[in-house]
Amino acid sequence: MSASARPATLPHTATRPLHCACCGRPFVRPSTRGPAPLYCSVDCQKQMRVRTRVWSGRDDGPFGLRRAS
Repeated sequence: MSASARPATLPHTATRPLHCACCGRPFVRPSTRGPAPLYCSVDCQKQMRVRTRVWSGRDDGPFGLRRAS
């Protein structure tokens, strides 16, 4: 691809909409600096922290199988 065929100012992720890993809603990336965010809001970040904590404390594995100790 030649340099003239590429957009000069838009990074690759700016052309695609991002979708929240918690609720699935599309959202706009607030900044082009740093890694792309996974969540659309602080509420979704908190919700996923709670879910991760609860899921990590469960005694069953996938499909109801017991985890090895």
